[in-house]
Amino acid sequence: MDGELGVRASSPADFERLLRANAHSMLRFADFVLHDRSAAEDAVQEAFMIAFQRRETLRDEAAFTAWLRTIVLRECLRWRRRRFLQVLGLSDRVIAPATTDPALHVDLGRAMRRLSPTLRAVVYLHFFEDRTLNRVATELSIPESTAKTRLYEALRRLQRALPGYGPSNAGEQT
Repeated sequence: MDGELGVRASSPADFERLLRANAHSMLRFADFVLHDRSAAEDAVQEAFMIAFQRRETLRDEAAFTAWLRTIVLRECLRWRRRRFLQVLGLSDRVIAPATTDPALHVDLGRAMRRLSPTLRAVVYLHFFEDRTLNRVATELSIPESTAKTRLYEALRRLQRALPGYGPSNAGEQT
């Protein structure tokens, strides 16, 4: 039973309902990782097909969302490696809370694009989905120490890329 949805995935129709219930969340996650809405849609669609084909491998239905997110992340990484994404480039969008400073939004978007998809995945789950590092590690199927290291590295790189927006500048207007 998926703890969040209360639906058993015992039949293909029930499994499809679980996929549909998680579609928006997975699309936001993929868009954050890939920074390309069209590629994110394609990656999620492929990941859902893979999940449906492999639904019998899901041992613990309570872990459905984490299992599905892992498949989506792997598919995003596969899409990221595809040549045409490198040719097309990534969009300038970043999913982030609204800010009154448009320059910060652009700067943050650029800085996030410079992070690897694996670092962006940890940042997204921790800050945008409010997951604990333990939960991030579980959902990405990595040790908690690796999640901590990736988050630290991502924040270190973001701080270096955004020198005027560090903690000492919080709340200051220029």
